[in-house]
Amino acid sequence: MIAQWIVSGFGVLVLLFGAAIAARPLILPAFADVFLSPSGFWIAVGFRFVMGLLMWRVADSSRAPSVLRLLGGLMVVSAIVLPVIGLDGLTAIAEWGTGLSRWVLRNVGLIAALLGAYITWAVSPRRSQG
Repeated sequence: MIAQWIVSGFGVLVLLFGAAIAARPLILPAFADVFLSPSGFWIAVGFRFVMGLLMWRVADSSRAPSVLRLLGGLMVVSAIVLPVIGLDGLTAIAEWGTGLSRWVLRNVGLIAALLGAYITWAVSPRRSQG
């Protein structure tokens, strides 16, 4: 039960972050800078790994078990691959991403907001029948 609340909270955070990027795409570099330090890098790796495991764990009791397993698996894989890429690689990716046009960033933010809403919906309790 607590894992569902954590994953639901993560979904809400993704929704809010995506909405913020869609509304004000120029805040993305400030957010990215948080994870472009050695400590922020390892926090990102650990967070992805733990959140991926939690998504996998709550998948069976969710409204979309296959999707949550897929997302959880992708998060775990990204947590494993991120140290291979390293901080320099992550910095290069972040610089490329923050250099995209505002239109692209707004659309990425919108997609993130929709994904966050979907995750939150997927782990929310089903309505009782009757």
